[in-house]
Amino acid sequence: MESTDSPLYTTVPRPVAKINRAYGCVYFCAILGLIYYRIQYMPSEGYVPWMLLFSAELGLAFQWVLEMAFRWWHVDRFTYPERLSKRFERELPPIDVFICTADPVKEPLLDLSNTVLSALAFHYPVERLTCYVSDDGGSPLTFYALFEASRFAKSWVPFCHKYSIQQRCPEAYFSTYYVNESDNLCFTVEWENLKKLYEEMKYRINKTVERGTVPEHKCKEHNGFKEWKPEMSSRDHPSIVQVLLERGKDTNVEGHDLPSLVYVSREKRPGNPHNFKAGALNVLIRVSSLMSNAPFILTLDCDMYANNCEALREAMCFFMDSRTGHQFAYVQFPQRFHGITKNDLYANNLRKYMDILFKGMDGIEGSSYLGTGCVHRRDVLCGSERQHSSLNLMKELISSSILCMEKAAPSKRLDEAKELAQCGYEENTQWGKKVGMLYDCAVEDTLTGFSIHCRGWKSVFCSPKRDAFVGCAPVNLNDTLVQNKRWATGFLEIFVSRFCPVTYGIRHTKLAQNMCYSYYFLWAPSSLPLICYGLVPALCMITSLSLFPQISDPWFFLFLFLPVCAYAQSALEFIYVGGGSFKSWWNEQRMWMIKGVSSNLFALIQVACKLLGISKVGFEVTSKVSDSEAAKRYEAEIFEFGVSSALFIPFSIIALINLMALVCGLLGVMKEGYSAMASMFVQVMMSSFTVINSYPIYEGMFVRKDKGSIPVSITIFSILAVAFASSTAFAISWDSKSLI
Repeated sequence: MESTDSPLYTTVPRPVAKINRAYGCVYFCAILGLIYYRIQYMPSEGYVPWMLLFSAELGLAFQWVLEMAFRWWHVDRFTYPERLSKRFERELPPIDVFICTADPVKEPLLDLSNTVLSALAFHYPVERLTCYVSDDGGSPLTFYALFEASRFAKSWVPFCHKYSIQQRCPEAYFSTYYVNESDNLCFTVEWENLKKLYEEMKYRINKTVERGTVPEHKCKEHNGFKEWKPEMSSRDHPSIVQVLLERGKDTNVEGHDLPSLVYVSREKRPGNPHNFKAGALNVLIRVSSLMSNAPFILTLDCDMYANNCEALREAMCFFMDSRTGHQFAYVQFPQRFHGITKNDLYANNLRKYMDILFKGMDGIEGSSYLGTGCVHRRDVLCGSERQHSSLNLMKELISSSILCMEKAAPSKRLDEAKELAQCGYEENTQWGKKVGMLYDCAVEDTLTGFSIHCRGWKSVFCSPKRDAFVGCAPVNLNDTLVQNKRWATGFLEIFVSRFCPVTYGIRHTKLAQNMCYSYYFLWAPSSLPLICYGLVPALCMITSLSLFPQISDPWFFLFLFLPVCAYAQSALEFIYVGGGSFKSWWNEQRMWMIKGVSSNLFALIQVACKLLGISKVGFEVTSKVSDSEAAKRYEAEIFEFGVSSALFIPFSIIALINLMALVCGLLGVMKEGYSAMASMFVQVMMSSFTVINSYPIYEGMFVRKDKGSIPVSITIFSILAVAFASSTAFAISWDSKSLI
């Protein structure tokens, strides 16, 4: 007989943690040996490149030390939803689902509709679910798509519950599941009718988006369309709050209740800061507190549909655990993506972070908040301090559930809700400072999660066997780099703010937790040692200058051990711990270098300009749309450059310089024989590795003629920059003889 007090989840340390600790100790000793060598054998003349390289090595070593904090306490979490259902089915707390969208063109409305439908169909009591959609574009097209989705939900939600459908995103379900003759006849008929309804809805939404306006006869079907006036724009409009589905009023085709669905578009006026996604989420927190006030909040991006209908119950296993539930502020699910190529060309699966690093962070005080796929406690978002008893938490949850059920109908509170969504509501308040999502950062999610950890709360990284949420990833290189630049920019903004882990975090959280956060926050500065290591050895090889020990020198084996061991450990961990393939690991480490010298560098420049008062940091929405030709190249795993982006310049220059250096180095070996090989071996290997990694770049510059190749302007500029850099290397007359 199972105890009524048995845990709802277990935490199991991963065996790989012990291996990581042993590896870390050995590798750290090797790093100390490198430092000793650089200091002991520093040349008396021509030491500039030596010092540049040594600085880069210190920077990379520091980054490695920070990264090791993730690997020291790897854990796995296992939940028991069946215990939760048996014990608390009638007391499951209400949950508000927040879905944010900003641009009906860049973020397809059909994706938004599928995300909403998947959320409305969770395996969770319908009377305890309310879905709020924030439309930061204030577009009638978005409202129309939700109107169509709300009508389809009346058939879709009962179908999912009736037949216990696991995949509750209509697009994913109908594209992967087909009815066969052996199925139940009633099910077959319902399935075919439902698919027909979905295809009709899909056609109407896509046709309306293509047309750019909502048909007049459709505007008459809901009073909400009257909110839009001809003079309104996406950046200048009043607050709009409309109820599309209301619990107790709207029923499904079988006559049962549906979850509520509320559309919210906050007021926007020129000159009034709106604080991007963080501002939108704070409006949803206020509006929902008036209409439903559920004690838990699930935040989702508009393209991140629910892939596991049990996800909310998985999260509740942590919050409602009698022993430790009071400690957790939020439960973060991994970000997973559909449409990824076989070998993950742009490393958008983020496998290293989702399957390795975050599980290490989870063993300390919990992973960071990723902005989507996360269940929060409302009171924590509103600034409450950590509790010390799960008993108090359970009493609060039960009472809040009762209050939530007694709330007045949302449609009767529209005027009050519109006031809460006005752009001037937050003036002279703590919103964005201590309450809600925090402002003044491009990654408001990570900043908010970090501040919650600093208040003494813990979090959980929940990775169920079936992915909880699945979204869209960028399908071209430019969008991938733009997204990474936004993350790196926001991370550095946090590091140079009052929330810096070195000054603020160290006083409130564990050292290891601060090391993990610092690893992310210093993405942008990490571009400098990478660029230095990518340029200095290559330029020195062009001028016949050696920076490493000769093959016959015992120190040579140290410089051989460090990269070989690092890459071997990375590959083995990626494959055997992260579950990836060798080719996907190769793509991942290549993208790490490309992002490091490109988007991270631009992020560093952007934050420096902000600190100097030259410019402000904006929020860039990445497009989820691609044309058919680009889609074919993506499926064939061919790099998509296409646009003339400044982000392509740094890695193009480094690729060309290393190609030139490799040619010069090989010519020197052919001319001088063993002596040249002995002194230049490490540099030749480094340039060879860079050249092999840069094959897609050379192909995009000189071979391909399609629209996805690197623009001629980028190629010409990069060649001129390489000519200038190489001529400068000769002009400054670095000592031509070996420094060893």
